[in-house]
Amino acid sequence: MNRRSSFLLLAALFCSPSLAHGERLDTVIDSLLARGYSSPLAAVARLQAVEDSPADDAPLAQRHLYQAAIGRYAAQERRPAMAALAQQASAALEKMARDEQCRACAVDQHLIQARWALTQRDADRAQAMLDRIDSRREELSSLQRQQLHYLRARQYQLQSRLDMGIREALLADELSGRHEADRLMAQNLLAVLNVYLGDYRRTIEISKATHARAARLGFTQAVAEAKLNMGFAYLRSGRRDLQLQLLGDVLALTRGDDGLAIIQSTAVSNLADYWLNQRDYRRALDYSEQAVELAGRIDDPLTLAYALVNRGASKAGLGQIEAGVADATEAIALTERIGARTDHIGMLQELVNIHEHAGDYRNAFLALRRVETLQQEITRQAREKAVLDLQEKYASESRQREIERLAAANRLKEAELAAQALRRQLWAAFSLALVLLAVVLVQWLRRSRRANLRLSRDVADLAEQSIHDPLTRVFNRRHGHALLAGYARAVDACAPGAPPSLGLMLLDIDFFKQVNDNHGHPAGDKVLVEVAQRLRALLREQDSVVRWGGEEFLLLLPGLQATALPALADRLLRTIGAPAIALADKDITLTASIGAISAPFAGSTDIDALIQLADLALYRAKASGRNRALCIAAREEALDPAALARDLAAAQQAGQIGMTVVPGPSRNAG
Repeated sequence: MNRRSSFLLLAALFCSPSLAHGERLDTVIDSLLARGYSSPLAAVARLQAVEDSPADDAPLAQRHLYQAAIGRYAAQERRPAMAALAQQASAALEKMARDEQCRACAVDQHLIQARWALTQRDADRAQAMLDRIDSRREELSSLQRQQLHYLRARQYQLQSRLDMGIREALLADELSGRHEADRLMAQNLLAVLNVYLGDYRRTIEISKATHARAARLGFTQAVAEAKLNMGFAYLRSGRRDLQLQLLGDVLALTRGDDGLAIIQSTAVSNLADYWLNQRDYRRALDYSEQAVELAGRIDDPLTLAYALVNRGASKAGLGQIEAGVADATEAIALTERIGARTDHIGMLQELVNIHEHAGDYRNAFLALRRVETLQQEITRQAREKAVLDLQEKYASESRQREIERLAAANRLKEAELAAQALRRQLWAAFSLALVLLAVVLVQWLRRSRRANLRLSRDVADLAEQSIHDPLTRVFNRRHGHALLAGYARAVDACAPGAPPSLGLMLLDIDFFKQVNDNHGHPAGDKVLVEVAQRLRALLREQDSVVRWGGEEFLLLLPGLQATALPALADRLLRTIGAPAIALADKDITLTASIGAISAPFAGSTDIDALIQLADLALYRAKASGRNRALCIAAREEALDPAALARDLAAAQQAGQIGMTVVPGPSRNAG
């Protein structure tokens, strides 16, 4: 029987000390963030047992802190009791935001709703909640910003936008600060994303490091999560013997702890799946029966659906076709009831396999038609959403252009009114006394000359501001797009087959957030200005430096081919790294990460696709330890850059592209 891997990954980390009465709320929250919790269930129980649990008339800050913490941990489980707690906390925060003008309460309420949507695997609803938070990013606390990036990474994981997921998980890791539990959650999620990217070696490295840190903290569930992730990587890489050993370890860790029942159920379901793939249907049935019992105990419909479909496949393998079909049908009904469409399709595919195994090709065909219909519906809805997003983007850009046009018209009208007022003053003076005409004319001429000089300066300033970043004085992103459009026109003007070369480098300052946090925003501004000056001093006159994002620069290098990228990247890394930058309180040494590519790439001059490849190379450089450059070069002709961006590691393994790593200079401590 053909099988799909039903290995379930729980990327969130749950671990905590045992419940203790007589603790204070702020102490418990600090402990949960620093050392974790054994399960969301245990975290909520510990919060509910605090001695200073706030009453309805308690200060707003205390009520806000309590409800935000309860909602955060309760929203991580699908058990009905936990779901009800999460919604109660969300409603309480919404009331505080409305009745007491608590803006931070509104942010935490959206975070709870986004987390609950992700627990239900509803990525679109989670995205809508997170977009609301993004619109008020300047108001967020450091903890709220960390949660925003972590939940964004989970959203991108569900949407299979893996490169963006890795970017957000890295930001969540950087923002964790002293909250070690949040750091371990981000690291575990990073491991999951790398599995789906096909980078099994990195998944195992990250999971081993997470396992070691969690073990030192006594973070039992984090240890179990890391083992599950390593097991998935071993499964995908064909090392099933190691997967089996790790699943046994997870069972030993979680057995007997009701708060860890979800992880235990996951491990048992994966053991059932393991023995199904080995065609040992008797063992598979034993484990799937255990999984059904566990799922019923925690009252989780989705976990129960996976356990039932594995039990159905096991029964079918033992010749109990009707019983197997009944279990699979019940699993299908469960996923349809809770709206888990992707999982619903997987259950239908399992029913196809059971009918196929029994030789019942008519029912197999009917089930397969249901799979195709659902997949087409999902594709259609995704396409419609993409069209709506494009329409909204166009409408937003149109509104911005209209605002700029009206602002320009308003400035012109003000200038006309000022000129009219000046003329009225002149004629009034002329009518009062001709004898004062000479004086008035002289004054008018001087005033006009000054006004014209001011107008000339204003025009020059506006022209300068329209293409340059006001802080660093390098080109802004808008002008960067204009330069890229100029390259596209140059390509069109060239003879076929002979487009001009253009080197593209995306450079990101490492740990820039720490500079702002530790030394203040003025220090961060000084670092940005110094980096921009060093880049301009190093590059040629015809090269362009564009401030592409907060601490991100895009370098446009006309005539530079792929073979020259590593040497230039080495010079850039060294130039940024030395000398140290003198701040008010200390000198700091910078490092940077770079993603580089050159157009044309394998015959393609699609600049948007090539910048996406450079961006992916940049974040692979950051994920590999930062302070390095990753230069991509094509080894085959007629490659599709957009297709390469979906699985860069596979393209490298297939020999379609080469990736040169250029290490940066050693960074001195401090």
